Amino acid sequence: MPNLSRLEYLAGAATLGALGTGGVVYNGDLPFSESETPTYVAQQGYLRWELEPLSYENQTVREFYGYGDGGDAGANPSAPLAADDTASRVFAYTGPVNDSLGFLHGGPNGPAGEADFAFSGLNRSKGEWVVRDDPLDADDDYEPWAGGNQRVDWQWPAGGTDGGAFWNAFESTVKVNPKTLSGVDSWRLLSGPNPANPTVHELSPEKPLKIREAKRPVKTMNVDVMPDSADTVFDPYSQDTLDVAVKPGGEVGPDDLDPGNYSLYFGSREYLAGQNGASPQKSMTVEGDLLLKYKISAANFSLSDRTAYLVGKSKSGAWVRGTDTIHPGGFGTGDPSGNLVVSDLHVDAAGADEQNLNGEWVEFQNAGDATLDLTGYTVRDEEGWAFHLPDGFALDPQETVRLHTGSGEYGPHNLYWGVESEVWENGGGTVIVEDDTDTPVIEYEYPRN
Repeated sequence: MPNLSRLEYLAGAATLGALGTGGVVYNGDLPFSESETPTYVAQQGYLRWELEPLSYENQTVREFYGYGDGGDAGANPSAPLAADDTASRVFAYTGPVNDSLGFLHGGPNGPAGEADFAFSGLNRSKGEWVVRDDPLDADDDYEPWAGGNQRVDWQWPAGGTDGGAFWNAFESTVKVNPKTLSGVDSWRLLSGPNPANPTVHELSPEKPLKIREAKRPVKTMNVDVMPDSADTVFDPYSQDTLDVAVKPGGEVGPDDLDPGNYSLYFGSREYLAGQNGASPQKSMTVEGDLLLKYKISAANFSLSDRTAYLVGKSKSGAWVRGTDTIHPGGFGTGDPSGNLVVSDLHVDAAGADEQNLNGEWVEFQNAGDATLDLTGYTVRDEEGWAFHLPDGFALDPQETVRLHTGSGEYGPHNLYWGVESEVWENGGGTVIVEDDTDTPVIEYEYPRN
């Protein structure tokens, strides 16, 4: 964060005042091209995410889900959606005809669990459940229809999965209301198109999720909470104000926002997911940044929150979202340090190995509480393959990156080895990581016993 004092901020202010005056409201047709507009938008309260359907080799959603037969029937998806055993997942899927709404809970090494969801908006005269992942010794999870509403109580044993898929789901807005969600650590929204490497959004397990056809995009902002502070420590129950800066560098910049006419809500994920949020009391323009002032207690943070959200709408009508790391009450700071670990791996890609090299990957996580600079780090296997991480590549606390064997475009969460044959042996081996002094920092043997 920039080392700009509060005095410098105030001295550099070009405008300062109570919100709600001035500005131009856009009332015409939304000025977005087809390429800018996503297929669907998923919404929890004031939180919104673009949702693109997953797709795999023109398979139907039933083929993709891979529900087997026999006493051990369960999900066997064409891409490793269940690699994280303690997650409940929701996704859209596009097949040869129309789009489906899919669910996959649990995983082959996870605990028993339950996902009791209530639905509205599914059109049973135009669609149907084409995947019904039910244990053979259990009663049918799918309760009778009541108009356009239905309730499904998925339950799965330890080491099992449950879920399903509704074909032609999006004739109207679909609402998914989680009544019970147990045996999982998170409820996740997966966005495509590549199911082997989806974009993952963490949902509130306490609030309903709505999915509808998109009329406008969801764009990101570069948000800096407490821009004059290095540690974002504050009293979450204080009646004081807290500064939030929107800086250049995001898909939406300071000049694209008009908080006097388009609300910018600030708060915790759970609070915003309930369609609540703090509204800015004042705004100012400072050296190209938009500085917003919020009453701290109105943002409803708890001592366990680590992410602050700023959401709303831009002048052009696009939905906007930005986040920053926070430490309410000083909790979660400690002595900052990075800690690189192997958080997941998928060494046996679907199909022939050399035809799906990007389906073979190792995932690394920064399990520490400080950004970890990986410049000069090298990933190796036991046979001599070596991948040198690019200069300047860094992982923020708790963030992950997947190193794929095949080729692709580098991004903050995906790197590509660029080789033309498999690296990791299906039967087992060791993932070795050396730091910038060639000192081994990871020697991860797989499979895990």
